[in-house]
Amino acid sequence: MENISNNKRKFIIMTAVFAVLVITIMLWAIFDYLNNPNKESFGVAFVALILTVFGVKFLRDKYESVKKGEPLKDERSRKIEMKAGALTFYISIYWLLALSIIIEEFSIPIPARSVPSAGLIGMVIIFGLSYLYFNKKGD
Repeated sequence: MENISNNKRKFIIMTAVFAVLVITIMLWAIFDYLNNPNKESFGVAFVALILTVFGVKFLRDKYESVKKGEPLKDERSRKIEMKAGALTFYISIYWLLALSIIIEEFSIPIPARSVPSAGLIGMVIIFGLSYLYFNKKGD
């Protein structure tokens, strides 16, 4: 019984952190737009929307697991995360190299403050795709 309540507690914390993250990003987009109406604010709001869509699906799956009494993380999910993380690290090196070459060669006018964000967004997408691949592939 201790394990079930521990999983519920972890799920509630996970949901709260997700909600704070999405609310913070949306507030950032709103205040950015109010201070300086531009297209970048809509990009930030779009990222929050995508995060919300995927996050709600993720949380719904975790809720179903907790409701059934299953652990939030088992050996299989840890193994998938480890494999996805290793593949993401390997691919991200090439992603960052490609990003720098593309920006330099095609003279894309990206502000220097946006380059790390573009790199991180790419890494997150790569991790998500890697996780989905290993999850569907099985053992």
